[in-house]
Amino acid sequence: MITAFFATFIAVLFAELGDKSQFITLTLSSRYSPLKVFWGAILSLSIVTSIGIGLGHLISDYLKADIIAVVSGTFFILMGLYTYFKKENKDELKSSDRSAFTEAFVTVFFAEMGDKTQLAVLAFSAIYQAPVPVFFGAMSAQALNQGFAAFLGGKYLSKIPERTLKYLSTGVFILFGILILWQGIVSL
Repeated sequence: MITAFFATFIAVLFAELGDKSQFITLTLSSRYSPLKVFWGAILSLSIVTSIGIGLGHLISDYLKADIIAVVSGTFFILMGLYTYFKKENKDELKSSDRSAFTEAFVTVFFAEMGDKTQLAVLAFSAIYQAPVPVFFGAMSAQALNQGFAAFLGGKYLSKIPERTLKYLSTGVFILFGILILWQGIVSL
């Protein structure tokens, strides 16, 4: 259970560095109340994370653990490569007249549905078959990332080069992919 929490926490923490949800929170917090933006983003992320965990739990009921590990490990490696090569289009994130909470909730929700972190949580849920620690690991990382973006982002987070954030995220995904893939291959 502790492994599920920490593995999910580390993967989500680094995967979300410089990701679009963090950029959304950073951008909205520069115009609205950081507290309202933070809570809108966190509520949205908790729903998206719950959906991912539910799907992961469902998948684990139908597939053997070693198959899940091989597929998940491959997925993590591919997500690392995707993170490295993907170009974020930040012009898509425009403001409107909605309230800070609602705008953060809606924007983050649609940005994160099917995103690499939701899929990572799905994979961890299927691998560890421990939905509660996976949820709390993911949400702890999300709260930390979103908190930095909302409350410190304008001053500090925006100064970290995007390339550095991309390299960190890519490295974490590939490292987890190799470890999970190895675990699956060994148990075949």
